[in-house]
Amino acid sequence: WRIILFNSLRNYERFRRIVSLVAPNRCPFCGEVLDNGDYWCGECYRYLPFVHGIVPPSDNISALYACCFYTGRARDAVLMLKYGGLVYPADAFAVMMSDRLCGAEADMLVPVPNGRAGVLKRGFSSSELIAERLAMRVGIPMVNALIAFSGKREQKSLNAENRRKNALNSFYVDKRVNVKGKRIILIDEVTTTGSTLSAVGELLRGAGAEDVSAAVFAKTVEFKHGQRKRYTIRKR
Repeated sequence: WRIILFNSLRNYERFRRIVSLVAPNRCPFCGEVLDNGDYWCGECYRYLPFVHGIVPPSDNISALYACCFYTGRARDAVLMLKYGGLVYPADAFAVMMSDRLCGAEADMLVPVPNGRAGVLKRGFSSSELIAERLAMRVGIPMVNALIAFSGKREQKSLNAENRRKNALNSFYVDKRVNVKGKRIILIDEVTTTGSTLSAVGELLRGAGAEDVSAAVFAKTVEFKHGQRKRYTIRKR
């Protein structure tokens, strides 16, 4: 049923309207009930901490597209998706990320796999949900080219260097997927130090990918050479 549902944006929007009759569509940033065609409320959108301008990518990533800083209402929405078991933030994230990816060219969208324990607990992979919805909007197919080892360790308790080592030992490229010569955009809900994206980019490039960029909904302030780089947060 997922193949039928996600083979076109029209099918998915129809499904979304039907589901809203039972489970009302809500703003992922405040929980307010929305009309079927809305993805967030106007009040929250005004105060989201949008990222403006070019975001420096981490190593092995040619470009990084980010919508918001990982703070305030944007952070709350990410946590609702990752740990609250709510799927509607993925729709809003995909809409905003599709705007960021306008004009970007790639052969496939590849979600960064969640740990298997987390997927079993919440019942879905948050990055895959976003990638599915995003693929319908940008016309680039989603491909599960990466697989997480069953013993994947969570990144949040590790420093930047250990995150990179952990990520390199947590994922592998699916040999059934041909990534040689492909232009790939990695998809994740949030990036912090960039270590995971960098490590995954290294794996994909090592498997022959021509280019690896990344798109996330939220990012934290980048740390580079021990210094905290600041970005301006402005209201829209």
